[in-house]
Amino acid sequence: MKKILSFFLLIIFGICFGQINVEEIKKNVTENPQKYFFDYLEIFKKDPSKLSQEEMNQLYYGSRFVDTGYSLSAYNKDYDEVWKLASKRIAKSKAQKILSKAENAYNKAPLNMEILSSMANIYDAIGETAKSDICISQYKLIEETITKSGSGNSEDSPICVIRAGDVISQIDNLRGYGMARDFKQDIKTLPDGSMLTKYEMGKKQIYVKLVGGYR
Repeated sequence: MKKILSFFLLIIFGICFGQINVEEIKKNVTENPQKYFFDYLEIFKKDPSKLSQEEMNQLYYGSRFVDTGYSLSAYNKDYDEVWKLASKRIAKSKAQKILSKAENAYNKAPLNMEILSSMANIYDAIGETAKSDICISQYKLIEETITKSGSGNSEDSPICVIRAGDVISQIDNLRGYGMARDFKQDIKTLPDGSMLTKYEMGKKQIYVKLVGGYR
């Protein structure tokens, strides 16, 4: 009976958390970026609900190996002028002023969660409810993809992210498990080039994998 129960638990675990095969994703997007990235990206822009979880994994984690034309340095450069203003509710006049520049970045990097959140605020401010709803759906789908990437309880099932900031944000999940002096961190490079970070506080451990490593 215990063996049967264990078997079904493994099946459920496999359904809830899918392993992210970084080497396969990188190979696909490197050899055929049109099929394994840009085609999926167009679907994501128009109707993200049409992507399967496997396709979403390929798109989101594959973006680490594709030049979308809008880098993190470009985001930081535009931060004060655009993204800082749009990070919360924004007046219609200000939203209209930054709309063109924001949309240009959004069209190039719609997988950036900060951009998606900001674009939802901008579209909401100018009354473009349908566009705001799409941005919210895109944001939630990425959030769900990260959640489903792994339990975070072991090296074999880490939470997979594509930005260094998303690695650090996982520290919040350690709150309540100990004091600051109990905090420990261990980082190692994996064979596929990714970075695996283990955060530990008391008896709680969280494993986070930065796909593609630091850049």
